[in-house]
Formats: sequence, structure tokens, C-alpha cells
Amino acid sequence: MTLTLIFLLSFLNSNASSDTLPTHSDSIINQSTLQGIRPKKGRLWAVGATSLLTLGSTYVYLERTWWNGKGVPFHFDEGRDLTYASGLDKIAHLEGGAFVSETYYNAFRWAGVSERKAEWLALGSAAFVELGIELKDSYSPTYGFSWRDVAAGTLGGFWPIAQHRSGFLRDAQWKVSYWQQTPKYFKARGIPVQRFSIDDYINQTYWFSFSPEHFGGQRWKQAWPDWLQLSVGMGLEAETWSVNKDGLGGRHEWYIAPDINLVKLLKPRSTVAKVILNVLKYIKIPAPTLQIGPKLRWYWVYF
Repeated sequence: MTLTLIFLLSFLNSNASSDTLPTHSDSIINQSTLQGIRPKKGRLWAVGATSLLTLGSTYVYLERTWWNGKGVPFHFDEGRDLTYASGLDKIAHLEGGAFVSETYYNAFRWAGVSERKAEWLALGSAAFVELGIELKDSYSPTYGFSWRDVAAGTLGGFWPIAQHRSGFLRDAQWKVSYWQQTPKYFKARGIPVQRFSIDDYINQTYWFSFSPEHFGGQRWKQAWPDWLQLSVGMGLEAETWSVNKDGLGGRHEWYIAPDINLVKLLKPRSTVAKVILNVLKYIKIPAPTLQIGPKLRWYWVYF
């Protein structure tokens, strides 16, 4: 299941009145200002209340659009999960877990929680959200409870911990893009074409962007623009995707494209601007792209 929309809603709500606090140089406020500050009960209550509001609204959204209110007794996934969307949904769960964890890390830091404790609370929050989604899936006639999805989402929850301990990952970014190149998914399902569908993996691409400056010497690092990144993307081939195989069969497509770290490029000063950019950084910027598999293809602009 693609969780991008859910996490965008969560991020917006969790940061609407907060200062996002990454530990790297692009932090929205100076980390030194938090030293010695104890957790603020009012802000912790705000984090909890906002979480309940966001998760509640997300539940209603998924109930109407994803699960369709059709319930069956609790059951585990019977193996369909192993091949569904050729595994691309696991990347979605991984990125979703990273998104939720980073969101909660920032929220807990805003509330005055220490860095180490905020990291583990964020990990637990990501695992809790993923577990909740799977519990709901366990009553779906089409899906079932999947420990693999829980594992993927929980693994993504380690993202802030990994970022804060790796120079390479500190500037890396998970991203997603949706470009409806074909209506095949909607036609195969026999439903009207929509602007976006959570289950339309054919038109989704998941990206990992990183800074090549880490692969050279000091001169290379000084010459390479800190805002310019390289991105590796993964999607599904529409030609080999078949709804008759329950969304299976689509070969993986691989892409390489330049990318931009918006925070480093624009260097925003206001909290509002930084919050906006911290949302937008999860969306891949359209750029010239080389598809390297399973076919070699060049796109002047790919999203």
C-alpha cells in the first residue's frame, strides 16, 4: 500500500505549529538552544492530540477509499504479499516508515525531548502506525495482516537514527513521484480514471537521492555543489503488469537522474519556509532521466 498521502497529511499536521529539528546543519532552529531544556508537557499534549486527529482522519480516508468498509474476520496474508506489485509496495512501506519516524522525531524534539529519546520514540511511533495499518488490513477481504509490511515500515523507522550517525545518509533523501503515463490500472480494474490512486503502482516511482560529494577527495567535495544530488529510482513496467495476476508481473524499472536538495539550494531562514521545504523534499523534482532497466531509454523530463 502506498502511504505517501497519509504521511503528507501527518507531516503537515505535526509541523503546523512547530519547529522541525533535524540534527544536521539544515536544522530549522539551532540545536544548542535545546540543551538542558526539559520536555514541555503542553507541547507533548499537542503532539499527542495532533497524532490522534491525524490518525483518525487518515483512518476515515482509508476506510472510504482503500478498505471500502468491507470487513471479514481477522486473517494473515497467505503469500500474496510476497509478490504483490513486485515488491514495490515494500519500498513504499519503508519510505513511509522513514517519513513517520522523521515527523515524530521533529515533533518530540520540538516538545523538548532529548535527541536519543526522541529517536527511539520516533521509531516506536513508526512501528505503531505500521502495525495499526496492518491490523486494519487483517480485516480486509483482499489483503491480510503482513509481518513483512510491518518489518519494512519499522525498518524505515530507523531512518533518523541512521541519518544522525552517518555522514553519507545525513544529506540523503527518500522521495516519491507519480506520473500517470498510462491509465492501464484504472481500465484493468474497470473504474473511472482518477488523478491519483494509492494502488496505482504502475505510475509510481520511488527514489533515493544522495550527494556524490561523499565519493571524492577534499577538492571534489569543495567543487561539487552541496545542493546537487544523484537519485536512483525504482518503478514498474506497465507492459508486463497484469491485473489478472493480482497486480503482479510488472518488471522493475530502474532510473538515474539528477536531483536537488531544496533546503541547501534555497537556504530558507523562516520557520514556515523550512517546514514547507521539509514537506516538498519528499517529492522528486522533474528532471532529465536515464532509464537503465529493463530497457535503456532517455527522458528529457521525467517525474
